[in-house]
Amino acid sequence: MSSEIKNIPPVAIEKPKFKVWNGARAIAEAVKVADVDVISAYPIRPYTGIMNALASMIANGEFIADVVIADSEHSQFEIVKHASAVGARTFVGSSGVGLAYAAEAIIVTALSQLPVVGAIGTRALDDPGNFGMEWSDVLMFRDYGWLISWAKTVQEAHDMTLVAYRVAEDKRVLLPHFVVLDGAALTHVATPIVPVTKEQATDFLPPYKPPYRIDPIDGPVTKAQHIAPSLIGPEQRKLVDVATKRAKEVIVEAWKDFATYTGREYPPFIEAIGMEDADFALIGMGAYMKDIEIVAKRMREKGVKIGTIRLRYVRPFPAEDLLRVIDGVKAAGVIEFGYSFGSPFGTGSLYHEIATSLYETNTRPELLDFLFLGGREPKVEHFMKAAEMIIESVHKKPQKKAYWLTLRGEDI
Repeated sequence: MSSEIKNIPPVAIEKPKFKVWNGARAIAEAVKVADVDVISAYPIRPYTGIMNALASMIANGEFIADVVIADSEHSQFEIVKHASAVGARTFVGSSGVGLAYAAEAIIVTALSQLPVVGAIGTRALDDPGNFGMEWSDVLMFRDYGWLISWAKTVQEAHDMTLVAYRVAEDKRVLLPHFVVLDGAALTHVATPIVPVTKEQATDFLPPYKPPYRIDPIDGPVTKAQHIAPSLIGPEQRKLVDVATKRAKEVIVEAWKDFATYTGREYPPFIEAIGMEDADFALIGMGAYMKDIEIVAKRMREKGVKIGTIRLRYVRPFPAEDLLRVIDGVKAAGVIEFGYSFGSPFGTGSLYHEIATSLYETNTRPELLDFLFLGGREPKVEHFMKAAEMIIESVHKKPQKKAYWLTLRGEDI
């Protein structure tokens, strides 16, 4: 299985037609060609650009969908939950505390196995007015049955949206799916991309045919029913558990098929660069991986055997793939923008996932956590400092596990 992004000849040979779009527009364009039926919207930046772009497309007659402007994020996620239950292909999105406000509907959507697709532009939780980039808004929902993929580029955010519908609606899965793009760093940054055409999307993504829609002509069906704890509570959760496990094979199939239509071949779960002989590794997700890869490249030029590991999915978490690419590494550092106050060793949410995975190995590398919190933007120099600390950890036992490299004042 490949660990790097490759370009291969697509099925339809024609000159690529580049568009310069930001992440918000790229997501909206993917929703358009996915032929979505129902969109619910409520503004909160940085997500707002996606709903604005969709509204403009529909107003201009570029495609037809029912758009419902909700009175809050809670109502927004309730609308797509119910629309999905009656058989509609749906789209939703949010950011920061708006996502937190919708928690009840988000959780029930997964337990009802409704394949809603949502785009999240990550945002800090919420010192009022702090619209900087953090991951804790999304990661607080990693335990409730949503699939979660994380884009590095505008192109990947566009492509991930199409693949999200394909995976979520597969009858072996039937789970909701978040496509995550880092707020501002991707939502508001424009780059050239090659869009998926309507013809490619139609061939890749068949119409959604729910097996158990709520419709009188289909007979009695119940979803999100009120149940006593002793009735089907454990069985309901086991269904979601099994569907999440099945999602791994469906994700592999979907990305392989996506490549045949578009010519863009992605490694399904992990992008590993320079890891073949690496003694050290920087592990992360999202838009800042481009800067982290620059750091690794510069250190490689100085003879340091260091590589990068980028996670493309948080749920399902690709533990087996991670263990495969990190084998033989002496020390690694997690670069993350999420927190978990009071956690073991004061480390972040992503660190916990990676540390748990590494516990199953016999040769666990030294693992440090580098936290970039509160929306303060890091620089390449911060990632270089992290790499230097990883290398030093092999020779001198670190005093602690977690470091706040953008903090002003003493990191106590």
